[in-house]
Amino acid sequence: MSDPLFAAFDIGLVFALALGLAIWQLVVLKRGIRRDRDAAARAREPDPPV
Repeated sequence: MSDPLFAAFDIGLVFALALGLAIWQLVVLKRGIRRDRDAAARAREPDPPV
């Protein structure tokens, strides 16, 4: 592989890793927000009569 092609491939791997980690963090954040909203909605619901 030529040097410029290898350098572009190497830089591309670094950016792909950074982009993958950023997307993973967004997914985790959205999942946590959804879980918190669901918990808050359950806390607001009145308890059923016994």
